[in-house]
Amino acid sequence: MLKKIHNILGKLFLSGASFFWASCDSATSADKPSAFIDIDQELAKLTTTDTTGLRGKCVPSYRYCDVINGDNNYYDAQAHAASIAIKKLEEQHKDVPDYWYGYNGCYRDLLGHLGNAPVYGVPECPTDLTPCETDGSTYSVYNQVRIDDAYIEALLHNEKSYQETFKNTLEEINEGMEKCEAQ
Repeated sequence: MLKKIHNILGKLFLSGASFFWASCDSATSADKPSAFIDIDQELAKLTTTDTTGLRGKCVPSYRYCDVINGDNNYYDAQAHAASIAIKKLEEQHKDVPDYWYGYNGCYRDLLGHLGNAPVYGVPECPTDLTPCETDGSTYSVYNQVRIDDAYIEALLHNEKSYQETFKNTLEEINEGMEKCEAQ
């Protein structure tokens, strides 16, 4: 009888010890904190551009030039990623307005510069664009031009570039947040 009790207690000890070992294992996810921003979730929220039927439609010439030159994609993606981090920080610190900016220099240094595009002036625009004719029923301050293959290719390239910059910026923010939390 004593031997049976000893075996049962031994098995309980082994199973308890293995449970304790697994919970202390550094490779388990319980030990690793989750990332500040779930990058996969945020990437899934991005929409893709539908280029079906765009060719031949009209856009303002300034918009055409912006797309062709890809001027703001990098900074727009950075600003978008920073806004997600700022919103999350503000949710965590509802009682302290502008916590990310005024109360923690690490967060300000990490997020404050993202999305600040330098001003270079007016971008070069192709001169051989096809203007859109109007029937007189609408009026626009901007000259309208027809969408061509170059515009669509640039649009798709810009979208890919935006997504890559967005992802890289979120990764940079997650790494920076770990450092800020450690301070």
